[in-house]
Amino acid sequence: MSDLKREVRALRQALDAFESGMGDAPVSDSALEDFKATVDSIRTSVLAMLTADDPDNYETFLHNYRLRRGAQVCQSVFSGLVDGTIDSQTPGCDQLKPTVQETLALLDRLLVRA
Repeated sequence: MSDLKREVRALRQALDAFESGMGDAPVSDSALEDFKATVDSIRTSVLAMLTADDPDNYETFLHNYRLRRGAQVCQSVFSGLVDGTIDSQTPGCDQLKPTVQETLALLDRLLVRA
């Protein structure tokens, strides 16, 4: 059995276990969004591997995807800040600010050179 087939089988088993473990428990919107993002990331990576003619195409596809997904995550965080579902007490909030600041500084330098 190929590595890809083994990985697909393991992923299916993990998803089945996740689904059966959930039962009828309510799921928060943020947990559902995180789950959706994870599954989408896996799907996109597999698609990139299957459609890439060469390693350069694969890397370009993944970089473009990461930028689009990063923008979506930033928009989601922004919405949470605006509507109050994310505040200073939200776990991880203190880690987000320096990461965003560093990312913006690098992005500003990159775009100035372009």
